[in-house]
Amino acid sequence: MTDKVPVLLTVLVETATRRWSVSGITPDDQGVPLMCTEPGDFEPVVGETLDEQTSYLRHRLSGVLQRGCDRLWGRQMKPRQIVFVADDGMQRSHPNLTQRVADHFAEWMTSPPVAFFVCTGGWDDGAELTLDRIAGDLDPADQNRLIQTLPQLIKTLENRQAWEFAVSNPTT
Repeated sequence: MTDKVPVLLTVLVETATRRWSVSGITPDDQGVPLMCTEPGDFEPVVGETLDEQTSYLRHRLSGVLQRGCDRLWGRQMKPRQIVFVADDGMQRSHPNLTQRVADHFAEWMTSPPVAFFVCTGGWDDGAELTLDRIAGDLDPADQNRLIQTLPQLIKTLENRQAWEFAVSNPTT
């Protein structure tokens, strides 16, 4: 049996469009698109209380991690660190929501550990990516790998053939 390649399991959270994508980042800085949703996947969180929003996103993003791990395993890869990157705070949601969800994953996910970043200024085409860590830790070499590979993954979001699309169930 061959050893699985350890990768950064990376969840991109697009707050304006309320969708997620999950991918891997290999040790040689290659992005591996795995799965994403159509815009609107987080729409049920809009207008709810902070506790309801937090509960919804914890459950939804836990499922995203499970799907990502399953897809990596099938490609002879395994997560050695989980990284969430949001393009901004959760717009139209409670102002503390992003921090609360980030803290939850950083505290409860220890193997592999979690780091959660917000990309200040978003990730518009051509903009320099600036990551603010809001929870968890990421080794500096892995953070450099993330910063180097993120533009490729963000650009790949436009290529529908690169991703497996997850069916959203807005009632869960």
